[in-house]
Amino acid sequence: MGLVSLKGAGKSFGRKKILGDINLEINKDEIVGIVGPSGSGKSVLVKMLIGFFHPTEGSIDFEMSPTIGFSMQDNSLYEHLNVRQNAKYFSKIYDVSKKDRKERIPKLIESLDLKEFEKVLVKNLSGGTKKRVDLLCSLINNPDILILDEPFLGLDPSLVKALSKYILELHKLGKTIIISSHRTNELSYLATRMLMVKNKTLKEITKSEINNAYI
Repeated sequence: MGLVSLKGAGKSFGRKKILGDINLEINKDEIVGIVGPSGSGKSVLVKMLIGFFHPTEGSIDFEMSPTIGFSMQDNSLYEHLNVRQNAKYFSKIYDVSKKDRKERIPKLIESLDLKEFEKVLVKNLSGGTKKRVDLLCSLINNPDILILDEPFLGLDPSLVKALSKYILELHKLGKTIIISSHRTNELSYLATRMLMVKNKTLKEITKSEINNAYI
């Protein structure tokens, strides 16, 4: 079994079927890119992987209970806390030890180029900066699997480039990364494997087929 294994997994809301018969194995150290048109079920699949939604058919299994970090399309931040306070709050939610907290928070703030914003309230940050803060919080528990839903949303070209470089650095550290995005150029560059959500199911595609996801 892979690090993550989906067997006949599907999700329905009432009588409306969103996804069905998904069979997939994600192995350690992969960067998996997920593409598909708006409304195809990409975000539903991502929320199934992080446990927000339980499959209504089939199963999702994880090998050896890996730690998971995630950053959703809609940020999960506390607007009336500053950057450092958000990082500290999420570290407590993840039960990160005080020692690890003191080491990780400054390193992540530095790595994500957030030093100048660390004492700024989140409500006063730009959308792109909020996205980086959300990513910081997703990494605070040093996850084995990092799941990112539209991580490039709201970022200018220089920040997209910087984030892409950072994702590759995380991959070199041994993290398994799953990215759902419409940014096909970035996914083609980053991903070791590409998946397409379309017609309520999932299939593996080559990078040359990536634009077929939107036809």
